Amino acid sequence: MQITDAWISGGRTYLSVRSARKQPATGDIEAWLIIPGRGPYSTVSMAADSRILLSVPLGDDSVPYPYSQAEFVRRMKRQSPAFLEGLGFDLTFDGNGRVTRLQSLYTP
Repeated sequence: MQITDAWISGGRTYLSVRSARKQPATGDIEAWLIIPGRGPYSTVSMAADSRILLSVPLGDDSVPYPYSQAEFVRRMKRQSPAFLEGLGFDLTFDGNGRVTRLQSLYTP
């Protein structure tokens, strides 16, 4: 998935997402090339107890590390739209359509 925006409103975190494809990047480390989707972005909410795992380039480390929803939103807001277009995320949803797990994909 691609995420173009994240925000907190009324105590809940929201994401603007659309589908994207991921392809393994060639090299010595596990990394992904993100092929952007062409459809419109949709708004989804995150469950209150969602798990957020970020790695480089959005996180501070090369291995996924947990971050709060507020810190995730802060990091997203600091990035340019062009930078965000190259990022990819694996999302897991619950039965109500809320995101319960978000993990950034390591990109070269």
